[in-house]
Amino acid sequence: MTDSSFFKSEQVQENLNDIFNTYHAIAAATSELPKLDTEGKIAHIDKCKGLIDKQKTFYMRLCLASTAGDLEAADMKTRINALSQAFGYTDLAACMDAMIVTLDKAAEKELDSL
Repeated sequence: MTDSSFFKSEQVQENLNDIFNTYHAIAAATSELPKLDTEGKIAHIDKCKGLIDKQKTFYMRLCLASTAGDLEAADMKTRINALSQAFGYTDLAACMDAMIVTLDKAAEKELDSL
């Protein structure tokens, strides 16, 4: 195993920053959700799904770095998966897949209300 180069990567830092900024933008808009019309709610759901896609991509890169022997990435993957398992999922990927299903159902419900 090697020392961590994964988290020192400029690409990884940019991805984490993007995820952080996207999350904050979505979180700030969430308080306005009850005031949105169906189109606005669907757009919010799509933004949430976009964030999850970014997180999934990051998680897959983390998994690859872990498999390649990056100790820090392996430790982070283990801790993330332990948290996911505490909520009844096998790993973070399964948790995020379930989140997408939930968001798709919410979007369908919004569209059905038209």
